[in-house]
Amino acid sequence: MLTKEDRLTALGSLADAAKASNGSGTAYLLTKIRGYELRYEMSSDEMLEALQAGRQKETAEIARWLFYLDALSAHAR
Repeated sequence: MLTKEDRLTALGSLADAAKASNGSGTAYLLTKIRGYELRYEMSSDEMLEALQAGRQKETAEIARWLFYLDALSAHAR
């Protein structure tokens, strides 16, 4: 599991990359998120619910999925 500091650092990097992409950042983030949803055969909302309920372990890959979700949220603001 990543530390809070490591998450914030990675999230900042993703958000910076999304902002620098002049509007294509949202499409990139959505594509990455959709890839995880297809691979795990669940929506992001379902993954978040499973993670909160303890049915899904936070692996490095799940952490990356969370980063993309956070970056999309930050990019939308």
